[in-house]
Amino acid sequence: MNNDIYINRLRENRKLLNDYIDQYFQKENILDESMKYALAGGKMIRASLYLETRRIFSKDITKEDILYALAIEMIQAYTLVHDDLPSMDNDDFRRGRESVHRHFGEDIGILAGDGLLNEAARILFKLALKNPLYIKASSYLFDKLGKDGVIYGQVLDLRRRDSYDLDFLLKVYDKKTADFFKAALVSGGLVSGISEVKIKSLEKFAYYLGLGFQIQDDLLEEDYKDEINILRLMDKDEARLLLDDINKKCFNEIKGIENNDFYIFLIQYLTKRKY
Repeated sequence: MNNDIYINRLRENRKLLNDYIDQYFQKENILDESMKYALAGGKMIRASLYLETRRIFSKDITKEDILYALAIEMIQAYTLVHDDLPSMDNDDFRRGRESVHRHFGEDIGILAGDGLLNEAARILFKLALKNPLYIKASSYLFDKLGKDGVIYGQVLDLRRRDSYDLDFLLKVYDKKTADFFKAALVSGGLVSGISEVKIKSLEKFAYYLGLGFQIQDDLLEEDYKDEINILRLMDKDEARLLLDDINKKCFNEIKGIENNDFYIFLIQYLTKRKY
């Protein structure tokens, strides 16, 4: 497998989405500017998970798929904007520059996040009017991102005790990270009309992929005294062994899927990265 092909594919997906973002936010006002600012600089992994799943099961992507992926990226950006707020993680920087609330003010930060979520919903409703498969996909997406998914994960993280065990940490990572991966991957499968058996495989694959992604984040973190981190529970060698085991389970879930090279590449790309 030539990893360069898929690294270039990720770059192409980002360019494609950035072109759409430039078209979408053209008004000269602080809200459009702040929303566009929030979308800049990310790897757009979740959007690519959707797009590449569509390519795997449908061979090609449509304009509608790009819009669905844009909605995913808008939701991802909204979660980050709100995570960074003083009332939550209180982060001054994101992706190498000032976080949205630091750059535009806390009031605009809140409204930018609200706006991104609202615009994502508008896109998804419009797609659903054209094709009922997007209704099922969008419903699944919001299930995983809502009060029982990503938002619940943030609650667990914010209200965690000073001491916690591995089960709790993995639950937080499942909700905050893996549920978003599930949302993106399974959405692509649902729009493609694949079987329930394959949907379940994608869900389990996304679960392990999300855990692995987050554990690698922990391993790369130098200052985690105020954050949940697996290195509070075990040393780096133990964490790497756990990550290797998760990666094996991740691979096993997609062995039965044809043309799964991108998924195999992604396991290594996300869990062996250096930043």
